Order: sequence, then structure tokens, then C-alpha cells
Amino acid sequence: MTEARTSVRVALRSVVPGAAMIAVTFGLARYGYGLLLPEMQADLGIDPRAVGLIASGAYVSYLVGNTAVVWLIGRFGPRPPIALAAISAAVGMVAIASADGPGTLALGVVVAGAAGGLAFPPYADVVAREVPAAHRAVSWSAISSGTGWGVAMAGPVAIVFGSSWRVAWLVFAGLAVVVGIIATRAAPARRAGGGGLQPPRLSWSWLVCPRSRPLLLSAVLVGAGSSVWWAFSVDALRAAGLGETEARIAYAVCGVAGIAASATGVLTNRIGLRRGYLVGCVALVVAIMLPGVAASQLAAALVGMALFGVAYNGVVAGQGLWNATVFGERPSAGLAAVNTALTLGMIGGPSVAGLVIHSYGYPAAFLGAAAAVAAGAFFAPPRPADESGSARAAIVCKQPCHCHP
Repeated sequence: MTEARTSVRVALRSVVPGAAMIAVTFGLARYGYGLLLPEMQADLGIDPRAVGLIASGAYVSYLVGNTAVVWLIGRFGPRPPIALAAISAAVGMVAIASADGPGTLALGVVVAGAAGGLAFPPYADVVAREVPAAHRAVSWSAISSGTGWGVAMAGPVAIVFGSSWRVAWLVFAGLAVVVGIIATRAAPARRAGGGGLQPPRLSWSWLVCPRSRPLLLSAVLVGAGSSVWWAFSVDALRAAGLGETEARIAYAVCGVAGIAASATGVLTNRIGLRRGYLVGCVALVVAIMLPGVAASQLAAALVGMALFGVAYNGVVAGQGLWNATVFGERPSAGLAAVNTALTLGMIGGPSVAGLVIHSYGYPAAFLGAAAAVAAGAFFAPPRPADESGSARAAIVCKQPCHCHP
């Protein structure tokens, strides 16, 4: 019993600061843009095409951070990247609060957008090396659900401050500073692969080969579809006639529901990774469709927001668990590759959706986004019986890779 309690305490030391960092870097710094978009559009004079381009710019900076973090972790361990993520989030959100036009707003959104790319991968190594094996799936799901906690906090803050969107961003920045200090102090100081373990040398063939390809392709498609929801869902609800407070309540419901995705690890243990991932993708398709086809109905909006919160966070957590089975030698590098694939989809999604909305309206954009996620479901984790086949298929790789038996 004492050993079990000790294992739980060790897991919580990683889970609580990890979930908090994901909350501020994703739920606030990255996705707060969509929540506060209508007021920023009105004050700064931004049309849907510019909105989409700015959102895509944030995903580009996320990609840069996600690429740089692999070297930072290998060189310095997880602590410096986590600290840098908090700094990026805080500085970017202060810049957004100070924006006087589309250009300065874009700069702030881009700086804040890099924070998630720096914050997420370090926790893959932290969980793999600090958390006992029996608690890893649940711990990783709980950390991934931090996005839901952040969105759940962002909604009430936006409601309290109403049209004072600059104050809301400053509150978000203050939270990033506090959480960043706590998470940095809690993170392990040593490098991944310390204690005599030599991490594998990274190469294109190590990251992309038969076993990892379905994971990366699915991530691209899920990213493309979900990014449209993050950028335009609140805007679509407002355009359909819902009031400012109603739309923000719906957004907060998404965050509260997203917290339930912390149970993804439990669900995976019960029904398997493949089935859990497919269920999440189907739910995500339905959730993305609803703002396009029933945005004017508050009940439908609330259902759609709640379903998106659970499904999106569940699918991302599922990708993290899938990553651990594919890139077990160096989970942070594998997760960076998965996040890069997710972000490549997210870069194009808002820009294309902005053009579609400008010409055809919100329903067409959201239906197209749902179709992208549906395509991503075709690339699901293998059945347990297929694992040996995947290993045999990897033998045809011409360069050394992680999936050789």
C-alpha cells in the first residue's frame, strides 16, 4: 500500500504542473485568440481572411518551437524549455493586450503561439522517466487535458471582463507567469537520457517509417480540421445570432468538458488504443459539424462545444499514447514529430477556412473541416494482432529506424 501511494505521489508531481503548463500555453496563449476574436475584430478592423492568416501564423511559430525543443531537451533537459514556454506565453499575451492594429496583434499571437510547441514535448520524457509504468497512461491523459482546464478558465475571464479584451489578455499573461515559475521548479533538471542512457540519434528515417506513418498522417488531418473550430467557432456562433455571453459560456463548456478527456488513459486500458482513438475521431467529426449546421440554436451549440472539448482532447491524448508505443526510445522527439504533423495541418486550416467563409459562409468551412478529421480516422492505431506485421514491415526500411525489431 505504501509503495502504491508513493507511486501516486510521484505521478502527481509530474501531472499537476504539467497540466497547468498545458492549460496556459494551449488553453490561454494558443486558443484564447478564437475566444476573444469578435471584440478584437471590431476594435482593430480585421476581416475573416486576416483572421485566418494570423491564426496560421501562430501555428507556424508553434512549429518552430516544436522543432527547437527537441534540441533543447537533448542539450539541457526539460526544465529550460518549460521556462522558455512560460516566457513566450506571457510576453506574447502582453503584446496582444497592447496591440494597436492587425500587425502588432499578429506579432503577439505568433510569439504566444510558440509556447505550446515548447511546453508539450518535455512532458513526454518526464512521464516516461519519472512516472511509474502503471500510472503513465492516466498521467499522460491528465496532462493532455490541461487544454480543457485552460479553456474552462478562459471563458469566465472573458465573460467577467466583457468587451475589455485587453484586460483579459493581461490576466492570462499573469497566470502564465505564476504557473511557469511553479512548473519550472517542479521539472527535472537533468537531461533526458542521463544516468548512462544514450538517446538515439535523430534522423528523418528514425522519425518517419512504416510504423509511424499512420500516426503522422492522422495528425495532419486532425490538425487541419480542428484548427478551423479553434479559430472560428465563437465567431460562427456570434454570426448566427447568439449573444456575446452565450457564445462565451458555450466556449467555457468546451473547456469543462475537455477535462473529462483526462479519463482517456482509463478508456484506453478498457477498450484498447485503436477503438478509443476511432471513437474520439467520430465524436470530433460530429462536434466540428455542429457550429456550421446548427450554430443559431443554443442547445445545439452547447452540445457541440461539450462534445468538441471531450473529443479533441481525447484524440490528442490518444496520439500521445500512440506516440509512446511508436517512439518509446525517445518520447519527446516522437511527440515533437507528431505535433509537427498536427501543426502542418493547422497551418493551412484557418487560412483556407477564412477564404471559404468569405465566399461561401461558415457552414461550408465547418463541413470541410469535419471531412478532414473523418479522413484522419482512416489512419488509426493498429490492432494488437497487427503489431508483429508492423514490425516485419519495418524491415524494408533502407535506413536504421525505431521500428526495427
